[in-house]
Amino acid sequence: MTEKNPLSRYFRQPTIYMRLPSGGQHYPPGALDLPANNELPVFPMTVRDEIINKTPDALFNGTAVVSLIQSCIPNIKDAWSIPSVDLDSILIAIKVATYGKDLEITGSCTHCQESSDYVIDLNRTLAEIGVTNYNSPQRIGQFEIVFRPLSYQEINETSQEQFNEQKILNILPDSGLSDQERVQEINKLIVKITDGTISALSKSISSIRTDDVLVSNEQQIHEFLDNCPTALFTAIRDAAIAKRQAGAMKPLKLTCNHCTKQYEQILTLDLSNFFVPSS
Repeated sequence: MTEKNPLSRYFRQPTIYMRLPSGGQHYPPGALDLPANNELPVFPMTVRDEIINKTPDALFNGTAVVSLIQSCIPNIKDAWSIPSVDLDSILIAIKVATYGKDLEITGSCTHCQESSDYVIDLNRTLAEIGVTNYNSPQRIGQFEIVFRPLSYQEINETSQEQFNEQKILNILPDSGLSDQERVQEINKLIVKITDGTISALSKSISSIRTDDVLVSNEQQIHEFLDNCPTALFTAIRDAAIAKRQAGAMKPLKLTCNHCTKQYEQILTLDLSNFFVPSS
């Protein structure tokens, strides 16, 4: 029998508790252990977490984020399955639990283009994150569509594909190919990007209902999106974007230190430097 470490009482403890914007919905079975009060304990980061989150490859492929979340919020058993509506709140909560609520940022005024430094309250940012109802169907033409949030794994895979496509596009001008060969490669890339757009949209749809049929098969939904009229595709895409934006962080309202005018700025979570203490 292993003797209990007498220092265990000094191990890290939860410093804050959070409620998920999703309410715990959209997680597959076994991915989330939701307490009865719906409040997840959030632990501060360990030195191991900090080291992993400074590893570029681990940040790029998503393993650093998954490791961090499962370390700091152990009630989340499979962080790859986290729905997009919860991801920002979870990362901000870990930041607050580890370093406190204050975050130093630099804003660029949209009126005078001057830069100013600010300290924002991340607890307020957390409170202002909206909740998106993905359960109600949305009528688009003759179709009733039920959307769903993408999982972190799906988001990460899409981001990596887009990064690789942009990388190829950037090196084509200096690739030594003839004009005809470059055009052929660009056309191939356009087809790949288009298919990726359709694939991402099909994954964000749970089901499509018409008067006489209900379709929830992702491959059949992908085929439908690939063959429907452009106007219908655009309407469905815009509805999916609107759903996603409804649960996104609200823009920060900042007052310029130079011209004193108010402007808005989006808070982006750059994971390469987000999990560092404020000076």
